[in-house]
Amino acid sequence: MIRCTSIDQSRRTRVERRIETFQGHITDLIATFEQRAPGPQAFLVEQNPNWVTPPHFHLEHQFQVIVGGSGSLGRTAVAPFHVHYAAPQTGYGPITAGPNGIAYLTLRAEGDTGAWYLHKPGVRDQMQADLCREQHHGAPSESIRTTDLKALSKPLTETLIHQRADGLGAWFVRVPPDQSARISESVPHGGRHYVVSTGLVHLDGRPLHALSVAFTDPGEGGNMTAGPEGADVLVLQFPIQARLKEAHT
Repeated sequence: MIRCTSIDQSRRTRVERRIETFQGHITDLIATFEQRAPGPQAFLVEQNPNWVTPPHFHLEHQFQVIVGGSGSLGRTAVAPFHVHYAAPQTGYGPITAGPNGIAYLTLRAEGDTGAWYLHKPGVRDQMQADLCREQHHGAPSESIRTTDLKALSKPLTETLIHQRADGLGAWFVRVPPDQSARISESVPHGGRHYVVSTGLVHLDGRPLHALSVAFTDPGEGGNMTAGPEGADVLVLQFPIQARLKEAHT
């Protein structure tokens, strides 16, 4: 089953959050950030200007996509549409918002809630010693993003995180007006989030406008057909471990 929604459709869920480690707003898109539940999860985080969220980790495989503002994630400067992946219990950050704040989507194949902040006593002692900890960054190149969609003769795909045998991978896909594109199912994986950054795309017949998010299980979402203005789409593919029960703590 394809789960999809847009930021505009979800504005009613937007809530302000002010705690020791975060100040800003959160908007639920798919499921809720406050409940750990089976199935995919997506929410928008709008972090207040100049706010610093301390280094932390989560229990699930996670992608984040910058969709507004500017800042840095750890030592890496980020801007739209930078992609970050973190494996379970992989510490990352701090997330530092620029003078106009920073907005980012948090995307998971399985729901999670909360964060474990590494500066707090005892948190590091709770981390499992045998887990593979890793994170990856990727961003569309300036050259591919500045080409006029209507001037393209065929779809363009740029790899942001190279696909691995376990399924992890991320791509930026530009689809010219009224044309179709797809990412092949060449290896087993744990599902995909699609983020439309520009235009309109039909994902297996479902219309997704700019700043829409969709999650598909393996075998779904194979066909993307752009509207009359074309579309830019981020495809974020989870490793197969993200959907295995034994991968969760």
